[in-house]
Amino acid sequence: MNTRAIKVVLAIWEREMYEYLNNLHINAMRLAVEPMLFIFIFGMGLGNRVDMGDVSYVEFLAPGILFMVVTNNSYMTTSMRLMIARDWDKTLVNALTAPVKPFEIVLGYILAGVTQALAASVIFILLMRYLLGISFGCIPWLVLFIVAIAAFFSSLGVAIAMWLDNPHHLMVVTSLVVMPMSFFCGIFMPVADLPEWMQPVIGAIPLTKAVEGARAIALATNIDILPNLAYIIIFTIAVFFVSVYVFKKKIII
Repeated sequence: MNTRAIKVVLAIWEREMYEYLNNLHINAMRLAVEPMLFIFIFGMGLGNRVDMGDVSYVEFLAPGILFMVVTNNSYMTTSMRLMIARDWDKTLVNALTAPVKPFEIVLGYILAGVTQALAASVIFILLMRYLLGISFGCIPWLVLFIVAIAAFFSSLGVAIAMWLDNPHHLMVVTSLVVMPMSFFCGIFMPVADLPEWMQPVIGAIPLTKAVEGARAIALATNIDILPNLAYIIIFTIAVFFVSVYVFKKKIII
């Protein structure tokens, strides 16, 4: 990537981050309250009735909720902002009048989604560490999983937002596709507890691999996390190229 392309990507990222920081007080409240509600309601409320063996249910749940935070902040932020830029404030039209390439715009939105997911993750990890004493293990490895899955869902957000014409359809897809992932991908319960016919399907979703990897890091289990990380990266690259293709078809052709 040459210097001009880097400047374009950073310009898109800067604009999206400006919008994010401009509403930081609202975002901070949402980032702090929403995930902690799941921890208090499910982890500390229902968790007393759940037997997870050697670990408490809160310790089991925390890595999963972390990746729910990552998913929501990367996918929702990217898809909604891109749809707004295309249909309402028309900033996407302004970007397309400049000498930029579609993959540069897409990469800028994905970079913003990853950055915001990382910020949300930091807030959640700090709250869990200092309020409940929950440790997430080796943070550098955890960051790799966060970046990979955030890039995956940001790319997915770009592809879906550009494919759909109606914001109501976006909410339907989110409710029927993205949200169920949060409940079935090992966040609230082990995948092994699901019906046998569902396990191969759920196990193939990148979010499941991310939750498994994060839980292995946090609980220091003897699981090789590198295949999980490689699996997510491969899917992320594939979805990135799909998002660029959909972007071109919707805007250029």
